[in-house]
Amino acid sequence: MIKLGCCDVGTTDQAQSDYLAELERLTRVPIDQVASGADKLQLTPYAPPHDATRGVGQNVMQLQQALVQTAFFPGGKADGICGYRTLSAIRLFQEYVRSVEKLACTPDGLFGPQSQRHLDRWTSDGLEADWQASFSAWQARQSAAPEYEQWLTLLRRYRDKAISDPTPVQSLVNDFKGPSDTNKAADLDFSPQHIHLIGIRRRVFSGKFDDAFILLIKGLVFKFQGSTEPGYSEDKRGTPFLVNGQHDYHFGWHQLRYLALRPRHFSHGVLVVRSRDNKRLDAADLNNGLEANASINIHWGGKGGQFNVATWSAGCQVINGLYYTNHQDAMVDCSSFVATNNKAVNNNSSLTRGAYNVLLDLITALSGDMRSNTVKYTLLDENDLSHDANLRSKIAQAHDDVMGKLT
Repeated sequence: MIKLGCCDVGTTDQAQSDYLAELERLTRVPIDQVASGADKLQLTPYAPPHDATRGVGQNVMQLQQALVQTAFFPGGKADGICGYRTLSAIRLFQEYVRSVEKLACTPDGLFGPQSQRHLDRWTSDGLEADWQASFSAWQARQSAAPEYEQWLTLLRRYRDKAISDPTPVQSLVNDFKGPSDTNKAADLDFSPQHIHLIGIRRRVFSGKFDDAFILLIKGLVFKFQGSTEPGYSEDKRGTPFLVNGQHDYHFGWHQLRYLALRPRHFSHGVLVVRSRDNKRLDAADLNNGLEANASINIHWGGKGGQFNVATWSAGCQVINGLYYTNHQDAMVDCSSFVATNNKAVNNNSSLTRGAYNVLLDLITALSGDMRSNTVKYTLLDENDLSHDANLRSKIAQAHDDVMGKLT
């Protein structure tokens, strides 16, 4: 079975060293500092098993080549090392077989006989993921799916308004003097050549995982649910709320336990405003000014659903694991294998982070041929959707569909 850390027998010490150096460059943390658990990579020699009917099984390099061929690992490097990008490509393939083809396959990143049979079927039949056409159009800078273009148009209208008629928060961002990973109005960048993640904060504070997140990547649109609001803070100055606007995020580790998105520069951070009552953000809180905070990550929020945000977030943006809406605009249920917390993931290999893994895997596995690994995260509120009734309706429907399953 191929899993995280497997490397083909014969992979040179130099190749392994180069991989670890690249991993540290991307995540900015040496792997030996990451906490022990299911997400810590340990390079281990791998020789494929021999099967009486199939002969010698697939090695890591052959698996990587097949994932590239089937459009789950575009730009992927076939180096014989099952690192985090390869792990994401494996899980993305497994999730596609499960949720699009509707066949038995658990997206756990453990590439065993079941996954091998599915991949053999794909390669022998010359199949590729249905999003390949979108990738080709994106690379040629041609028109993408209508909804993808609608979201980019909405973001550009948001930028134009932020420049011509800034809100009080945007004015504070524009006037902020220190370095930060939050973009001023003139620097808002909504090019389709970037990965875009949009968070939509609901008007009514609920303390639940009922905010929407939209991922735009290479012409595709996926939707997730979670919370843009903090659950608590021990800081006497008040709870940090990430300000509306665009922020630059990058691969990194959340609390050195699992991969997440972190502010692009550890020394900078994104801009937040402190709430005096620790529950909601209001106009009076803006009198406290803004501060750069490097601890505001985008990370997993457990199952989510009707559970309270509670201690899941001290200002971070969190994605729950129960449901997501895929690129075919279909809601996908992950409840049969999503864990409640990180301890459960480490103790049970059949449990995963569910929909959060899908978000992470799309960004990790599909970005190998993109010019930048920076994720442009734009936090909006519901009022910003007023320019597009269709998108507003889609978000409302996605919210109602999920909440309807939880009641």
